[in-house]
Amino acid sequence: MKAVDFYKLPRAIQDRFVGSVMSGFPPAPILAVKGGTSTKLVWLGVSGASFIALIVAARLGYGALESGLSLHSAKVLPLYLVLVFGVAFGLVQAFARVVRERALPYTAGVYLFPSCLIDARDDQFRIYETRDLSGVDPQGNAIRVVFAGGVQFLFPLGKPETAREIVEQIQAARDRAMRAHATEDPKELVAVDPLHNPRFSSPVGPRDAYELRRAPWGKLGPVVAAGVAIVLGPTLWMLRNSGSDKNMYALATKANDSASYRLYLDHGDAFKGEVGDVLLPRSELRDAEKTGTVEALLLYKKNHPGSKIANEVAASIRKAMLEELEKAKQPGTLAALQDFAKRYPEHGVQPELDAAIHAVYARELEVYKKKAPKKDAGATAFVERLFAYAEKHGPAVEVRFKRKAPTTMERADQFILKTPTFMGVVSYPSRFFDEKHAGPREAALGKTLVTQFDGGLADELFEVGLGPVVTEADLPEVKVPTLFVTHVAEWSGHNYTASRPRGSYIGVNFGFEAAFVIPGEPKPYKFKADIFKHAATHVLNNPDEPILAPGQAEEKVYETMGQDAFEQFGKRLLAGFFVAQK
Repeated sequence: MKAVDFYKLPRAIQDRFVGSVMSGFPPAPILAVKGGTSTKLVWLGVSGASFIALIVAARLGYGALESGLSLHSAKVLPLYLVLVFGVAFGLVQAFARVVRERALPYTAGVYLFPSCLIDARDDQFRIYETRDLSGVDPQGNAIRVVFAGGVQFLFPLGKPETAREIVEQIQAARDRAMRAHATEDPKELVAVDPLHNPRFSSPVGPRDAYELRRAPWGKLGPVVAAGVAIVLGPTLWMLRNSGSDKNMYALATKANDSASYRLYLDHGDAFKGEVGDVLLPRSELRDAEKTGTVEALLLYKKNHPGSKIANEVAASIRKAMLEELEKAKQPGTLAALQDFAKRYPEHGVQPELDAAIHAVYARELEVYKKKAPKKDAGATAFVERLFAYAEKHGPAVEVRFKRKAPTTMERADQFILKTPTFMGVVSYPSRFFDEKHAGPREAALGKTLVTQFDGGLADELFEVGLGPVVTEADLPEVKVPTLFVTHVAEWSGHNYTASRPRGSYIGVNFGFEAAFVIPGEPKPYKFKADIFKHAATHVLNNPDEPILAPGQAEEKVYETMGQDAFEQFGKRLLAGFFVAQK
């Protein structure tokens, strides 16, 4: 076999070959198979395979939230360039083959002549001398021609019954060609070989050889394919990533859960801002809401400072806080509401909490008013103001005593001094109405007042305690509601004597003034009582007891008078606020 470039043959030989295969000029081909080479199909196969590989590569991880290949990195871009180049180069080459084949001045095919077989399926002839034939035989509806080395060709027959005749014709033509070459007879060579250069050619025919016609890009097919790859490769890479990103975003938003959004943040890109700032925080907020606890929402808020959904977080926390507040309201106690406020200092439902606290105070006030005595409207009105103050400022209430200096005890001492039953300094009444004796009386009355006000108003809402004795000349300003009790013991002008034991005593007027003061209010609640006590000498008349010594008798008489007066005042004061228990 030898190869010959058709376009490099002399024009005379080119015309002889074209005339032979196209017009049947001698030597006409004995057998022919029309059709070009399969090279263009090979290049189309390369292009198709590259295209399929490109699709497979693009589909790897496409739109998969959990895949690390959901977005192809720049490291994968060269693969896109190579595959796009393969698609483009295969098409370029196939098109170039079609252009060259259609530009041939003859019909592409395989032609059997007496002297040779010419494979002219493209412009690069492959020539097999018939003298190298190793076999010619019928094969079904075709003739098989075999050359030395095993190269064979099949020529389909229109009339299979002529196969034997054609075989004989081929063999005879081969023999003729071999004789022509042996004798070098010019006429015979021209008659058997279409590529034999005749001694003489037409003087009027064209002299220039046929020119090879190429595709518009000529020999720059690889450059064209590379240009296409450079343009389309990155474009397809970006479009593929964009589509995959959108698909991941669609899957994540359809699932609408935290796990999907986290996967998107791990593998997605275009919507990271929206997912990271809004969608994932919103989903995590729903997760926190599902726990059903305020603590979970507060922890969420702590872990998401500067959240873009701060309003939604605040609304969710507010809703949870209101639900928690409803639970705190169930016991109906101030302690439960205060515990709520203590547990959630930034609860954000202050108006609702205030309303709940007010409801407790209002309820307890109504309970008090239903039990309160009706004779002192001023006391009830004061208690209403006391409840209002306690609701705003707290439960503390104090009871304080103020001792007023007497003006008549010195005269009483002088009077007793002159009585026949004067028993010495132990008989002076002033000795039994000093600060030493006032303290226990105040303590006893203070305990009664504290106990009654603490439990009688509303045990939970008020903390009534006994404050220090007032030493100032005037009542001081108060920081908490304070019940001031000012008291003084004065000589009534009466005197009494006792014989068992001998002694002189006086009657006493106990003066009490109560002022219940609320901070910031100009008008306190006031109550005043003057209680006369005659000498309680009856306490000395118990025959079963031994006669008391001087001083002891006076102590007992005056202490009885003082205790009775303080106790009586306490009952009168409390009667304005509380109904006495029977």
